[in-house]
Amino acid sequence: MPFIRKSFPIAVFLACAFFIYSYVRDNLSDFSVILKISPSYLLLIGCVWLALLIVNGLFLNALTISFGIDLNFFEYFSISIITSFGNLFLPMKGGAGFRAVYLKSRHDFDYTYFMSSLAANYLVVLIVTSVAALGCMALFYISSGMFSLPVALVFLGVAVFTSWPVFFPPSSPEWIAVRWVRELTNQVLSGWNIIRKSRKTVVRLLSLSALNLLLYSAVTWLEFAAFHMKDIRGNEIGFLQAAIFSEIGGLSFFIGITPAAFGIKESVLMFSSQFLGITQSQALTVSLVDRAVSVVVLCLFFGFASLYINRKLGIKNVGTGSPASSAPPR
Repeated sequence: MPFIRKSFPIAVFLACAFFIYSYVRDNLSDFSVILKISPSYLLLIGCVWLALLIVNGLFLNALTISFGIDLNFFEYFSISIITSFGNLFLPMKGGAGFRAVYLKSRHDFDYTYFMSSLAANYLVVLIVTSVAALGCMALFYISSGMFSLPVALVFLGVAVFTSWPVFFPPSSPEWIAVRWVRELTNQVLSGWNIIRKSRKTVVRLLSLSALNLLLYSAVTWLEFAAFHMKDIRGNEIGFLQAAIFSEIGGLSFFIGITPAAFGIKESVLMFSSQFLGITQSQALTVSLVDRAVSVVVLCLFFGFASLYINRKLGIKNVGTGSPASSAPPR
């Protein structure tokens, strides 16, 4: 059983990589447009990606403040960089493991509190993403008459599933028969119960999630615009289409079987975004360029982030800093 658990992500990764390779090989002419991308667009896309990493850091800071830890800008920015870098190579969003170890080592942040805050993080992000996607799909249907019931049902299901613990929190998850589901539910509820005590923190988390979604939609729209892509009706791919496309991609990221959901995200986008008038080749092209630019941005700042974090841990180890104690959350 342990062997199957370890080998399954590798098998999925190899299968997805082979599928993408085969598709690109068989449709090579459709991807020649990548070589024609303007450097100015690449620079602009890179700047938006940098802004996304900063917002992710702000989100982390908003979460830790609820537990009595206030990170400075360079600290949460460096954690965001290294976490995202780790997610590139580790399945199941393994970069979060670094976050847990660092916060424990530097700020004595209990692993239980970390898991609760991480669960609350995903809860807020999924709620905002699913609700925004449903709203965008409704607007797109009104303006174009194009709609996908399966995609809408997936987002509706996610919205309902993630909203019930927020609006109708159960007193205890003991009624859930499956152990791992019960434990996961308990972590989500524990994190949310801690965070929701501060209305300011909840508003901040929702605002940052919305900003993150807006920036990701903007970077996706820029990637379509960089290639002057048109949809199947011959119109330029607009911001609303890019927003729905990015929301589908964002949801697929939570299927973290492979590193950074590589292959899974691309496959989901290729087969689920056609109702937007976006072809499979266009979806794969934009997704691959998006990955390439994000990797370059991460590599550019990874050295600084590593040096800064090592310095922070060094200060902790020699006892010259004044880290936060393991106090109970506010």
